[in-house]
Parts: sequence; C-alpha cells; structure tokens
Amino acid sequence: MRIKTDHQSFILKLSTISGIGVFALHDIADGTHLYLFRKDFEEEVREIKDVPEELQRFCLNREDGKLLCPKFFNRMDIGNYVNHSENSNMRYEKGKGYFAKRDIKAGEELFADYRDLDEPEDSRDNYYK
Repeated sequence: MRIKTDHQSFILKLSTISGIGVFALHDIADGTHLYLFRKDFEEEVREIKDVPEELQRFCLNREDGKLLCPKFFNRMDIGNYVNHSENSNMRYEKGKGYFAKRDIKAGEELFADYRDLDEPEDSRDNYYK
C-alpha cells in the first residue's frame, strides 16, 4: 500500500459509469494526497457562451454565472477526468487538492463528490444532488 502518488499512479480508461475515468495503477493508502493535477495546472474564468457545450463538463459553475475552466482544454490534467459519485473514494480540501478517503486498490476507478467543489446549489445538475 503506497502513501505517495505521482505521474505514474493513474491511467485513463473507459469508466465504469460514464465516458472516460481515472483508475489507480497501484494500491493507495487512506489519507494519501492524490497527484491528479500538476503544480503548474492553470484555470481561467470564462463566459458560458465562449465554451463549447462539449467542454463545459470539464468546468465548474461559479456564483457569478461564469465557468471556471482548464486554461488549455488540449492539455488537461488527468484529474479533469475524475467522475462524480456520492459514494466517492476521495475528498477535496480547498487549496490542498484531493486525498484518498479510504484505501484504494490497484485497478479501482477514482470518484469525487462534485458537491464538495463549492458550485452554487441552483446550478448543479440533478446527478450532483
């Protein structure tokens, strides 16, 4: 069971629930920081009308009605592909990143609870609730 992750800890594969998902390549111990985003990962605020509908799912809704998106959609980090589940196996700590909520086994898909990302209640899709 590893207590550290790096750029060789995860892989993209067909998700068990929808589209593409992120899977662990080795066992990860409870509480481990998950290296899903590079330190130089950049985001920017955009008007909804300026983001193609197909890319909006990689963005977060903001209180002001705009979107917080990856700066470069053609260079997204693996963390942008983590799918939502109310029974997530990772948790988000603002300003610190993602951490394992429990031991994660090699081959297991990673899930985040998108409700932890501070999106406005009224703009969340039904599956967030």
